[in-house]
Amino acid sequence: MAMDRLFMAVRALFVRAVVRSIDDTGAEQMLTVQPHYGRLRSGVPVHQPFGFASHAPLDGAVAPVVAVGGDHADLMALPPANPSKARFGRLGEGDSVLYDACGQRIYIQNGKIVRLDCTSELLVTIGGSPILDLTAKQATLNVPLAVRGGITATGDIAAQGDVKAAGISLTNHTHPVTNAPGTTGKSE
Repeated sequence: MAMDRLFMAVRALFVRAVVRSIDDTGAEQMLTVQPHYGRLRSGVPVHQPFGFASHAPLDGAVAPVVAVGGDHADLMALPPANPSKARFGRLGEGDSVLYDACGQRIYIQNGKIVRLDCTSELLVTIGGSPILDLTAKQATLNVPLAVRGGITATGDIAAQGDVKAAGISLTNHTHPVTNAPGTTGKSE
């Protein structure tokens, strides 16, 4: 009988609760959870690992809840999961993926490739300023580009300013004209 009570007490320390709301506005993410039928608990802090934060889609979210020190008045939740929303599976051994509910992902394939899949745009910022903006139709770089290798273009190249090669201006460069007096002139 004492073992039964001990078993039930330990068993009651951990429950899987249905997440009813997520408040992600403060220093800690707080949940309102339903650990048991008819019981609703609000203000339950989420214990998230350092360097990672997420906000699970609410519909279908569940979270493991722990009664800290056996005190059911002092609950703590592990990060909510939502197995019904875009779970990325079929990973190979050693693979890792960071994903969202839309299927966007950063996929690290065990030393082979790092792949970014975006639904519409990839934006890189430094200090809050956009540096690189990629969409399916255009790449915009907002800083000077330095290239150590060659550049190959299969389409037209358009420049708003002068183009220089080895210090020679394409706009202001002239050539002598063969079989006629004078030189070619710059575009006016």
